[in-house]
Amino acid sequence: MTLTPRNLGDLLASTVSDHGRKRAMLFRFNGRYESYTWEEVGRKTAALAKRLVLMGLKPGDRLAILSENRPEWALTDLAAQTAGIVTVPIYPSLTSDEVAYILKDSQSRCVALSGRHQLDKLVPVRAGLQDLRCALAFDGDLTVGAMELGLPFTSFTEATSDLSADLPSVAVKRSHEDLATLIYTSGTTGVPKGVMLTHGNLIENAALCRQVLRMGPEDVHLSFLPLCHIFERLAGHYLMVSIGATIAYAENMDTVPRDLQAVRPTFVLGVPRFFEKIRGRVLDAVSQASPFRRLMFGWAQDIGRRIRTGERVGALARLTADRLVFSKFRARLGGRVRFCVSGGAPLPKEIAEFFADLGVVILEGYGLTETSPVITVNLEREHRFGTVGRPLPGVELRLSEEVEVLTRSACVMKGYYNKPAETADVLRDGWFHTGDLGRIDAEGYLTITGRKKELICTSGGKKISPRPIEESIEKDPAVLRCVLYGEGKRFITALIVPDRAEVERIAHAEKLAYTDYADLLRSEHLRKLFGAMIEERTASLAGFEKIKYFALLEEDFSASRGELTPTLKVKRDIVLRRYAHLLDPYYDEGPKPGQAR
Repeated sequence: MTLTPRNLGDLLASTVSDHGRKRAMLFRFNGRYESYTWEEVGRKTAALAKRLVLMGLKPGDRLAILSENRPEWALTDLAAQTAGIVTVPIYPSLTSDEVAYILKDSQSRCVALSGRHQLDKLVPVRAGLQDLRCALAFDGDLTVGAMELGLPFTSFTEATSDLSADLPSVAVKRSHEDLATLIYTSGTTGVPKGVMLTHGNLIENAALCRQVLRMGPEDVHLSFLPLCHIFERLAGHYLMVSIGATIAYAENMDTVPRDLQAVRPTFVLGVPRFFEKIRGRVLDAVSQASPFRRLMFGWAQDIGRRIRTGERVGALARLTADRLVFSKFRARLGGRVRFCVSGGAPLPKEIAEFFADLGVVILEGYGLTETSPVITVNLEREHRFGTVGRPLPGVELRLSEEVEVLTRSACVMKGYYNKPAETADVLRDGWFHTGDLGRIDAEGYLTITGRKKELICTSGGKKISPRPIEESIEKDPAVLRCVLYGEGKRFITALIVPDRAEVERIAHAEKLAYTDYADLLRSEHLRKLFGAMIEERTASLAGFEKIKYFALLEEDFSASRGELTPTLKVKRDIVLRRYAHLLDPYYDEGPKPGQAR
């Protein structure tokens, strides 16, 4: 399709022209919501773009953004795109060393920081960041005492105030092929790779999403998923800019229930864990309700199920179920939600059906950072539970002989930054090899059936490379093997095969009494020793990468049982399927006494 905006700066300029007086951004300040119109966004973006140039940044330079979601994040990104500067989003939860790796690999010349807690991450690693020359401070107090880093700091307030009228415009007319952003994502080796996305990649994906989703300038979005993740970046940022919708920024994840009530969004973007939490809260409330209310909830849920499965339901029953139950469920989401969109991780079918039975459809989609991201999505009137929908118009989709999902479109990345071998491995003859396994039905709906690569994706959308963590645990003499578990789960757990001789040596040294080896592995003292070792070896990891609970196995995996390859590598899928019952109780009901470390 023909793309009108030449770049993301033009995309903003068009919206400012068409929807200038409309509310663009909402944010809480001193306990109440303040707002910017699109005209104000345009003025602040233009002023900030000029300030970035005065700070010494040139087209093509990298500007890292290390911040939680807030209007300053969005304005900084839009200003950089206007000036032709490449943005490098960094998760605010990353450790100091992880932040340093991205800043160094991307050769970032400037960093935008939200608060003191982010500034402190730079202190121990500053000496190794030779390319870093300046910083933009979202919170004014960052400029105080920050000179110890040897970085000139500019406050955001100063940067967005009107500059001299005679200062020429710094808008750079980038083309679709020019680089817009570097987004770092963990690879199968655990080393982050910089995904190079162009202006054209992001504009095309936003345009295609706009074409198939029923959205317009009157829509209101509550932004709470991380803007450094491509799902929120595209769907909750560039797509909203392209249609002139209103973006409200949640204060933090803990305030989302309150912010939903205040903002009353017209749709909700979430990861499966978000929807799981809502379902859990509803079921908890129902379990504590009166017998009559529990009966009414079950009746209404059955009416919803019959509607979902195509059975005939009378108008009176529909109206009654809506008034007594469905409307109250919608009220939890603010009362105006037409639909939800789930991405970032597989959505359990039972969650999608639960929401649908209460009158709110969740449209599950599929995509990757490398595809800008949306490849497929279910639509309001064309959705199939258990699938991730059909391809966007103009996006090609096919399966390889190994049933790996392949895609080709204008949304596919330029490549991995400074990694030609890794780029060549996934981009072949114009087709991007996703690393996911799937099947496509006769009507074109895609179902993801597995993962060719070993990345674990939690229900919160966090992607974890298991082998580096497992190898770290296996370096301990008491551990023979470690296998992480947590695909689609809330957190990470592990199967651990101890080295029997070493464990028995420890038992002797610690004077532990036991009847046999199985009894020894159940020892609370031994489990505490393993827990302390795991904590020590994972201390530098991000919170979502840490092992919460573990199970100790009596026997090693065996090639004869199909658990190991001929070269003694663990067949992960088989092992996890066989032993998952030892770890699932930690997710379902929490640890029992003596089971958790």
